[in-house]
Amino acid sequence: MPALILLLALADIQPGRWEISPTTEVQGIREPSAMVTTRCLTEEEARDPSRIFGASPGARCQFSERNDTGSVYTFRIVCEGQAAIRGTGRVRYSPTTLDGELVLKTDQLSG
Repeated sequence: MPALILLLALADIQPGRWEISPTTEVQGIREPSAMVTTRCLTEEEARDPSRIFGASPGARCQFSERNDTGSVYTFRIVCEGQAAIRGTGRVRYSPTTLDGELVLKTDQLSG
């Protein structure tokens, strides 16, 4: 049993300042867009990936079908707004890295 506890502890993301570099690719547009932000992760957020990946401040999004294996976090997302947005996400993580993808589809705007 102690080995299992040790493995779970190794999967925790390290708290502290993280640089986040998301890249957005839109079908039909050649150049992906990228931006860099920083975020300070608390110890509580680092122990619980749903606090990092399952939140969208300022957005009206609902997350469901969340699953965390200890190194991969997956979920479904639905956001309300001018156009409904739906999708799935998959994030692979270790104590010092995060790498993932979010695939979104939007309903066409009606005018």
